[in-house]
Amino acid sequence: MPASRSLSPAEIGDRVRARFGDEVSSVEDSHGHAVVTVSPTRWVDLATFLRDDADLSFDYFDFLTAVDRTPQGGGFEVVTHVYSIGHNQHCRMKTELGADDPRVATLSDVWAGANWCERETWDLFGVVFDGHPHLVKLVLSEQFEGHPLRKSFALMTREAKPWPGAVEGEEVED
Repeated sequence: MPASRSLSPAEIGDRVRARFGDEVSSVEDSHGHAVVTVSPTRWVDLATFLRDDADLSFDYFDFLTAVDRTPQGGGFEVVTHVYSIGHNQHCRMKTELGADDPRVATLSDVWAGANWCERETWDLFGVVFDGHPHLVKLVLSEQFEGHPLRKSFALMTREAKPWPGAVEGEEVED
């Protein structure tokens, strides 16, 4: 079976823009990969389109994660990378979420591989994936409080706390 022609990042972007119009806020070429930013309301629609369009056929889910942009006055960015085995082409999907209640629909119905990545992202960043079939902690213990990859998470090594024991060299009375 002859290999099909790969589309350039610009061609992938043109196809996505033709389908989603203004809901695509940007299309870029990053090292030969198309990078498409879409509104959160069209997140699943874009994923389904990338998977099902015959010229795109992004059938391999690679990863999903988040970026905390709150120190720069933003919110969170969810990033997913997918690959087309048959066409040998890459696409990175992005969506921007608010800082107060970051949430977007799950991609686990589009690509089963998104399941664990979304659990990890929820666990470490606090991004909620609406409709996820089993959004429970994956990395951290149930007792752990907070989301350690958020910029606002206070690292225990940076907080000065009083030492609960005796000061060295101090005599302890029995």
